[in-house]
Amino acid sequence: ALFSQVPSLSPSCAPSMAGTCARRPATSVLVTLVVVCLLMIGVLLTIVLQLGLAILMCPLLLCRRGRGRFHHIQSYVWRGVPSFLCVGLNPFWCTSIRWMGERAGPPRGSQGSIIFCNHRSNADACFNGWSLSRSRIEARYVYKSSLKGTPLGVCLRLAGDLAVKFGDKQAIAQMLEEAKDIIRSGYNVVVFPEGTRSPSGILQEFKPGFFRICAELQCPAVPMVMIGTEHAWPLSGFKMGRASVKVGFGEPLYADGPGGAERLAASMEKRMTAMARELLSESGDLEAPDDPFLTGQPYPYWEATGELVGLPKEEQVRLLRAGTTHARGQRLL
Repeated sequence: ALFSQVPSLSPSCAPSMAGTCARRPATSVLVTLVVVCLLMIGVLLTIVLQLGLAILMCPLLLCRRGRGRFHHIQSYVWRGVPSFLCVGLNPFWCTSIRWMGERAGPPRGSQGSIIFCNHRSNADACFNGWSLSRSRIEARYVYKSSLKGTPLGVCLRLAGDLAVKFGDKQAIAQMLEEAKDIIRSGYNVVVFPEGTRSPSGILQEFKPGFFRICAELQCPAVPMVMIGTEHAWPLSGFKMGRASVKVGFGEPLYADGPGGAERLAASMEKRMTAMARELLSESGDLEAPDDPFLTGQPYPYWEATGELVGLPKEEQVRLLRAGTTHARGQRLL
């Protein structure tokens, strides 16, 4: 693959690649305090900027095209400012971006793309937003409807993001229709097709909803892979740690013919796995071979819980792949 690397803007990097999986991710109170302070400053600043822009741009809301432009600008602010402070200026988090192919990334056209990204960490939204902002890619996200009544909900609505109540099929169907309108209008949507974070690092089975949209609209499906975010903010608790994250954008895929959504999902999984393996092979980290993208097994430090305890390893992997052991592990999307 042809690579073009974007140099990191972070002032310093962690000494080891965050894709390392042979030991449990190290966390510290210092890193946590720094990240939380930067994130709070970023969110407060963003709220002020978004509200100010909303007042100045309110005439745009009078027409359909104007509303799209309104949310487009708001989305850049909501994605860019907090992620710049939280990731870009963070001395403990380092990010590098690679374009994996000559046509990598969302293509320019009359309709938008759906960007599919793996999901390992609580910090994924921060790194995802920072990577898109640095790459000058604007996109909308899906968020829990329970955030609507919070200050964050104001920012999300101004940015045109998609609210959904997980478990409510009617609300999910409505959200998918709104996503179609966004894509038809020429804007991008980012989704985590696994539907929930992967505690074991294993790539979980993809939910079909957005692949069906790709098949229906014939819009591009762009693979995006992030390696190392599980070290920035492990799922095991609130504390955070040093991380050096690698991000890869791949060439767009397309659905074709009857059953195209299912084939597209399978192709996307293969492409994302291949991209992750290529990123890991270049990391120079002696422990990178333990990454689940390479082994197909959970992190070496992963411990079975709940219904997985006592099961044979093959059965554990099958259930982890299915994602049915999580609270939101049903096929909601």
